[in-house]
Amino acid sequence: MSAHYLFRLDDITPEMDWGRFWALMQLFERHSINPLLGVVPDNRDPNLIRQSSHADFWEILRELQNSNSVDIAQHGYQHILVNRPAAALIGPAYGIKKEASEFAGDSFNDQNFRIREGLRILNRNGISTTTWMAPNHSYDLNTLKALRENNFIAVSDGVALFPYRDNGLLFIPQTSWRPRWMPLGVHTICIHTNSITPSEVKRLRIFMRRPLNFTRFTAVVSRYNTTSDNLFTPSSLANSAYDISYRSAWSINRTIARWRSVGLAHPRTNSRPWQAPPLPSRQDSSPQPRPAPQP
Repeated sequence: MSAHYLFRLDDITPEMDWGRFWALMQLFERHSINPLLGVVPDNRDPNLIRQSSHADFWEILRELQNSNSVDIAQHGYQHILVNRPAAALIGPAYGIKKEASEFAGDSFNDQNFRIREGLRILNRNGISTTTWMAPNHSYDLNTLKALRENNFIAVSDGVALFPYRDNGLLFIPQTSWRPRWMPLGVHTICIHTNSITPSEVKRLRIFMRRPLNFTRFTAVVSRYNTTSDNLFTPSSLANSAYDISYRSAWSINRTIARWRSVGLAHPRTNSRPWQAPPLPSRQDSSPQPRPAPQP
């Protein structure tokens, strides 16, 4: 059972870096890959403003969706992140710091309103979707309840090898931020359009040339969106093993970080321990200047 790979582009807004966006879209088109675009319905995050607003933003998205070139997900509402320590589901479970969130920690009514309003903006501009993409990978149980209330069926997130169902939604795992080979599973590679570097684009280009199984989000949803949940399938067992290894890795990282913070770990030095001091014959043997005579 070989692995399948899909790509998602985060932070799609009228003010994004359009040069990087079109460069990526041309790369995907060259390799017949259909990415998932995470569209912010009403961007108010100043960190996502890279240039003046593109007047044809919604027209471009409609054309890309109607031509079946991309899949589209609702990426939050306004992408305004606030401090919500330990509120996200993924963060505390794995020890990952997810301090900032647009949704986690807020009431159901508040989250439901923002999710509904964001979806209305997309629909009003001719964009349809039943896929959710949380800003900063941060959400809680109220978020999932609000998503079901607004007829979402799939979420691009989760720590697993294969898609799984939870709280009435299908989760397509997303644990990679760079292309890497995996022996099995379904892997979403997350790309931030505004900040991708030329070296990262080169790595993507090389990765896409490999004879791998590239797929798209809607194809994965169509395959895995079933009503029956069998806990004893090979996919579920693989997810359980991956979950244990992922938690263990983060636990080890936290332990090492604590040791370093209290000075129990081996201190880092600027020199390599196997480097001996220079031999006397190699030291500077030039005559030293004599001190000036005292008056």
